[in-house]
Amino acid sequence: MDEVVFYLGIGDPSDKQSQESYGYITSIHTSKQHASYRQANSSINGTAITGIGSGERIFTAVPNKALIHVYSFGKESIDQKIPIPEALTCLTLVNHPHFHQNNKDVLYKVPNYRTPWLLIGGSKSGKIYIWELNSGNLLCVKDAHYQGVSVIKSSKEGDFLVSGGEDARVLVWNLHELISIYTKGKDDEDSHHVKPYWQITDNTLPITDVILNDVGVLNDLKIYTTSKDSTVRIYDVMTKTLLTTFILPDAVECITKDPANRALYVGLSNGLIRSIPLYQINPHTSVLESIGGLNKIITIEHDPNLKNTFVPHQEQQGQTDGSSVVSVTTLEISLDGTNIISGDSKGRVFVSDTVTKQVVKSFTPCNSAISFISVDTIPTDFDKTGTLTSKSQKDKQHRMIPQFKRVLTSLNQEEHQLFMDIPATIKTDTEDFESWLNQKKLEELEFKNSFSGINSTVKQVNSNNGNNNTDLEDKLDKVSKAYTELRSKHEELIKEHAKLLSQ
Repeated sequence: MDEVVFYLGIGDPSDKQSQESYGYITSIHTSKQHASYRQANSSINGTAITGIGSGERIFTAVPNKALIHVYSFGKESIDQKIPIPEALTCLTLVNHPHFHQNNKDVLYKVPNYRTPWLLIGGSKSGKIYIWELNSGNLLCVKDAHYQGVSVIKSSKEGDFLVSGGEDARVLVWNLHELISIYTKGKDDEDSHHVKPYWQITDNTLPITDVILNDVGVLNDLKIYTTSKDSTVRIYDVMTKTLLTTFILPDAVECITKDPANRALYVGLSNGLIRSIPLYQINPHTSVLESIGGLNKIITIEHDPNLKNTFVPHQEQQGQTDGSSVVSVTTLEISLDGTNIISGDSKGRVFVSDTVTKQVVKSFTPCNSAISFISVDTIPTDFDKTGTLTSKSQKDKQHRMIPQFKRVLTSLNQEEHQLFMDIPATIKTDTEDFESWLNQKKLEELEFKNSFSGINSTVKQVNSNNGNNNTDLEDKLDKVSKAYTELRSKHEELIKEHAKLLSQ
């Protein structure tokens, strides 16, 4: 299993057809580049990806064009061009809700790919659009912000939608209220005026990035916001309270979070990346305590010793021209929290170690500022050369996404048509502990091979066939009996021969 990075840029404004714009999927730990996509560009936060693997898709909002480009995994060119009412600046995907089945005996074969539930985008006019991907229906158009929407994210379970705009506001929406179209009356004019669950107006300059923590319990849901007013704020969603405010030396452009919630990493407009620890050891009690809370304001001072600072994007000293100033545009962290992947305004992407703060790898640069970075694992249907196997080639014949509607969908439920991939029922054999242990050994060997580059496999001989064992035991009994009889006759002949010699 290997980690890969997908990244692309915003595109060169002089390149009208985006002929020189590419998106790449590259391994973090090896030098292999698994895939590239032509004419791939989007606004910052204007890309949404379903995953890395056969049948997965990439959605990009084309800058300054009322178009969404759809790319399919394994295909370099654009798979679909979907027209939309206006140009979008940010995108996000919402997966299908998870329902717990009572009948645990019925198992279903999950396909290698699934189309997500909703595609949500924000525009320069401040509107939020929500489409249902399996039907193409436009479920909601909401005038959310006074200025353009800069970032939009959803919670893991799809309960809340968070949008940040250039009007310095962060709005938290109840997603189910926005898309509950069949509960609205035709004559009820106020039914579609859904108000935000929470309006956050603490910032004074445009919002640049928003992230949410992945939790299974809504009571622990928190929002992390960044703004050009040089602040990072942490909010609790259920209590609607501001927990902590971090003030940094420069404007904050992007943010990512440690998977174990140990620290925050923010990209600044001066090209630096600062790490903000969320826990520290109390020098008096030697107890690990959390930092902040209760609306506490913490100022992050300059770090001349570079103890908590990454400097891969800093320009060389002596270049004072304003055109040479580089800002960190997007950040992502590896799945184990050991590497930071960062992109800047000059199209460069670096991988930095979170402990040593040193650059361990650099990727193929883009011709414009990096707009999106995503980290995922390599699928199991990849061979060691980085190409799709013959089994996965069959999954390329997937269904196209329906064209998006430009007007709101009908309130008549009978006109709501969905195109879903229905999985088939499968039968599973009960595994014993030995087979499970052997499977884990094979997985461990594959994991080691991914770093060594050696393609070795372990062939297991099936020795648990009961019929073969019984036949072999019968043959062994017959042979042992025949040997015993032959040995006894041999001993009798030796005795008779000895008697003859003695006479």
